[in-house]
Formats: sequence, structure tokens, C-alpha cells
Amino acid sequence: MPIKSEATKEPTELEKLIKEKIALGTRLGIMGENAEPIEGYADTEEYKRIEEIDMRLWELIK
Repeated sequence: MPIKSEATKEPTELEKLIKEKIALGTRLGIMGENAEPIEGYADTEEYKRIEEIDMRLWELIK
């Protein structure tokens, strides 16, 4: 069976979650170099998803 190279390796769950969290945080304005949170970001579905991601990340790294 051939070994997959690093370039074709499937991202791990950890990598996928981190990428999703960064994308959501950037969209909400709470991450990034020029972070400016959108008004009411804490009440959005995106922010709730970030909280879910944080819980799963904690489970993966503890």
C-alpha cells in the first residue's frame, strides 16, 4: 500500500476545527490583525459554533 505524501494527506479533525474557528472568528470580527467585532456577535449562530469548537478542541488536546 503506498504511503500518502504530506501534500495529499487528509487534514485531521484538529486541523479542520482550527481552520473553521479562524474563519468564523474572522467573519465575526473577533480574530485577525484588525479585529473589530460586529455588534451582537455573541448572539450569533457562528459564535455558538465557535463555543462548540472550543469544547471539542479541549477534548482533543487534554
